[in-house]
Amino acid sequence: MKPVDWPRYMIAKSLSCGGVAYYWNARKADIAAGFPLHREALGANYGSAIARAALLNSHLDAWRKDRDGERSLHAGPRYGTVDWWLEAYMRSPAFEKLKERTKPSYQYQLRALADIETKTGVRLGELSSRSITPAAVDKIYEKLRGGKDGTRLRHANHTIDIAKKAWTVVQRTHPHQFQLSNPFVGLTRFRKTTTIKHATRAEAYALSAAIRDFGHPHLAAVPLICFEWLQRPENVLAGHLCWTDYRPPERPDFVRIVHHKTGEIVWHPLSTEGERLYPELEEYLGTLTRETFPIVVSPGQRGAARPYSFSFAKRIVREARRAAGLPEHVTMTACRHGGMTELGDAELTEQGVMSLSGHRTPDAARGYIKKTDAQRLAAARKRRAWVQGLEHPKYKSQNEHRISESE
Repeated sequence: MKPVDWPRYMIAKSLSCGGVAYYWNARKADIAAGFPLHREALGANYGSAIARAALLNSHLDAWRKDRDGERSLHAGPRYGTVDWWLEAYMRSPAFEKLKERTKPSYQYQLRALADIETKTGVRLGELSSRSITPAAVDKIYEKLRGGKDGTRLRHANHTIDIAKKAWTVVQRTHPHQFQLSNPFVGLTRFRKTTTIKHATRAEAYALSAAIRDFGHPHLAAVPLICFEWLQRPENVLAGHLCWTDYRPPERPDFVRIVHHKTGEIVWHPLSTEGERLYPELEEYLGTLTRETFPIVVSPGQRGAARPYSFSFAKRIVREARRAAGLPEHVTMTACRHGGMTELGDAELTEQGVMSLSGHRTPDAARGYIKKTDAQRLAAARKRRAWVQGLEHPKYKSQNEHRISESE
């Protein structure tokens, strides 16, 4: 099963040495139509291969766009409809600037928006884009969240955000096909604040042991990596953590952690003055085979070992967790939240937290650090020490003097 970020037209082939090599193949139909690039070897590094394949796919998409011409979109019978508006956005430079991992989500949300069935039984996508008024958006939002008492609030809010952006982009170049003002702006939204319960250190290591016992030793490293090195689970699974990132010759006391969502790269320290900072995790990594460049790969029982898809990995984790009798909240994501919360328990400054986690702003980091009894106890001790300091004879006389002056 291919990972979720597997690029189009990229294939993997097993090598005689036991490794895997990646190639990019253009479609025969595109080659026959004149596309100049046919086949290219992408090497054996999965991260480099997907980056190169994404670039080649962008060249192919640009070639197809020039060949088909933009006039077909703006001259067809769909011109001026919601379907046309959303398609025009998905062909726009603003959409092309999105990260490759984001585009499929945007496309899914916009297609779901266009497929909403109106009271007359007609798809929303078939209606005129000028018919999207603020009152219509209110009804669309109600449909998206599942009715007046619907709970699909995150899905609905995300779709509205994308639609608002799509309206702004296309309305600028085709103003006569839209209302003068963006009807998605000013919508009254509903939000449900849910906090992800973090996994403790003991739970993260117990989940790892359960996954290992389930027959997936490399996948068992993910809860530990998320907890200790604070990398997002989807990044570990997608192959953004390779053996070449772990204690490389040029920086033997560090591991290179790539946060693909933000583009941040953190060189996470592993040892200082000969003392290992993560001995348990490094001890476990030492038990894994290094047959491929990515650290986390499938056992290879049905072909060559390859990175996990996120959905398949979640299923294995869920089954292993239940078999081990662990609480339902113990997930790969909860392990990362647990590692961040441990930074709070250790009383790190916000700058120290961000330097390890790769977050760009304090607000983004704060959402991961849950309030715990350990933090409350530390705060209470400091408060008590401060009170006791005030009661010291030296400070007590100063305070009494200030009080008498104020009176």
